[in-house]
Order: sequence, then C-alpha cells, then structure tokens
Amino acid sequence: MGPLLLHCAGFLVLALAAWDVFVTSLTLRGGGPVSSWAARRIWAALLAVHRRRTNHRLLSFGGGLVVVGVLSVWVVMLAGGWGLVFAGAPQAVVDATTGAPADLAARLYFAGFNLFTLGLGDYKPSGAWGQALTVAASGSGLLGITLAVTYLAPVLSGAVSRQALAGEISLLGCSPRQIVEGARRQGLEAFSGRLDGFAGSILKSAEQHLAYPILHDFHARHRRLSLSLRLAALYDALLILQAGAEDPPPPAAALATAIELYIMRVRHGVMPAAAAGPPPAPDMSGLAVPQAQAETALQQAAETRGFLLQLVEHDGWTWSDLMAGP
Repeated sequence: MGPLLLHCAGFLVLALAAWDVFVTSLTLRGGGPVSSWAARRIWAALLAVHRRRTNHRLLSFGGGLVVVGVLSVWVVMLAGGWGLVFAGAPQAVVDATTGAPADLAARLYFAGFNLFTLGLGDYKPSGAWGQALTVAASGSGLLGITLAVTYLAPVLSGAVSRQALAGEISLLGCSPRQIVEGARRQGLEAFSGRLDGFAGSILKSAEQHLAYPILHDFHARHRRLSLSLRLAALYDALLILQAGAEDPPPPAAALATAIELYIMRVRHGVMPAAAAGPPPAPDMSGLAVPQAQAETALQQAAETRGFLLQLVEHDGWTWSDLMAGP
C-alpha cells in the first residue's frame, strides 16, 4: 500500500474514532456505531455464559467489562489510525540519536507513545509535516482521555441511581402479589402517597439510559436491586390495582404511564423491534380484586408486558425470578 493510501486509511480510521467518541460522550443519542457494536457483543457473550450456568456474580462485572471494552476500542482505533498515518510518512520520524529515518515498527511505536502524551524519547519528528502530525496525535490522545473521564462519571452515577431506584421500589413489595397485598392492607389512599416521586425518578432513569445505553449492562446481583424486575413487578401490580378500583388514584395511573414511557425510550437499545409474547399473569388467587377485570387489564397491556419480559431477560433474569419475590 502506497504512502497516500496509508495516509487516507489512517485519517479515515481517525475520523471514525472521533465521531464514535463524540456521539458516545457528548450527545444524548447513545453510543457511537463502533462502541455500540462492541458493547452489544461483549454483553451477548457474558449472557451466553450466564445462561449456560447461572452466574449473577459474573454478570455483575458486565458493566465494568463493557466500559473497558469500549475504551479499549477507542484506544485501538486512535493508535491504529495514527499508526497508519505515520506508516505513510517514512521521513516524518527519525532516530533521535542518529537522525536515520525510523523503520515501520518504530513509527508505529512512535505513534503509540505520542497518543498517550508520554513525550519524545528515542525517536523524534522530522520536518514540519512530522511535527504537525506529532502535535495532532498528542492532542487527540489528551482529548480522548479527557472525554473518556467525562463519559465515565455520568455512567457510574447513573448505575448507582438505577440500583437505588430499584431498591426504593422493592420497599413496596418484590412481586406483584406482595405489592397488591401491601396496598390493600394500607388502603389505596395511603399507598398512593408512597408512589409520589417514583414517576419522575423512572423518567429520569429512562433519559439516562437513552443517553448512556451502556447502563443496561450494569447488572445487580440481587433481585431487589434489579430495576428491570422491579419495574415489571410494579407495572403488573398497578394494572391489577387499577382494575379493581372504581376510582384509581392518579399517582398509580401516572406511574403506569411513566413505566410505559420508560420502555418506549430504552427498548431500541436492548430489544428487538417486536415485543415477545406476554409473560404469565401473576398469581391473583385470594386477592381481594375482581380477577376477571384484572386479567382483562393484563391482556390489554400484553405488548408492554412483552417488552418488560425482554428487558428482564436482557438483564440476565427470568420471569420466574420476578414471581419469586426477594
């Protein structure tokens, strides 16, 4: 491959890397094309291992592994791009002692240590073009490190908020039956008071997931702290309670709508376009609710419940985990 083609290939790789880093860290559009592809492959591999031999401990490291994978992709793209650029400019890098042009391996090495702004050592740039490329490589490395740190802070914050929200919801009950029984014991008015604030927190979590789809890969080892399980349990419970109430409390209706909006916002990052078949209805035997009306409400929400099932399974859980409670 000639010098011109190496230059063009290198700059194309660098442009793709820059676009991927920009979209992933500085926009609300979610991950860039390359980092999203890498994240999906890493999580799919972890899920495949988990499904063969259930290991929630392994999945609990998934978020960190995906983050490391995404950052590694950025490093490889930047190092590879600059490596191609310097490979196409044999006179741009020389030995610092002898002044002889660097060989291919030395130019790749030079590109790598400049990317991490380690300074010049046994090789140095030669001529205006070599100096300009060196400055650009060092600048891209410094900018990439800065954006990576900027990206990590909201991701880790969002992961903590996600588990905290799941824990709060679990205080209402861990299965649809437990939530309905608790609401009946307290009375719908008192129960509605406990729902205040959840809708806003769920919508905020949806926006965080939309901006940082990698949050889906932060797996909670305990059912109580799994947001996918907690939202699925709460949604079924709200459907049952609203079906059995002549005048459903406004917070319950708003919260059900918030969960539906959550699914609309996050499903494209983790789920197929079509919902799975609806999951089994929760056990309602002995509950003081009109069972026929509750079953009708669950059937009418079949599509939403199908997406919730996909969300639960993407998170490494099953619908039976939802029914099991804490």
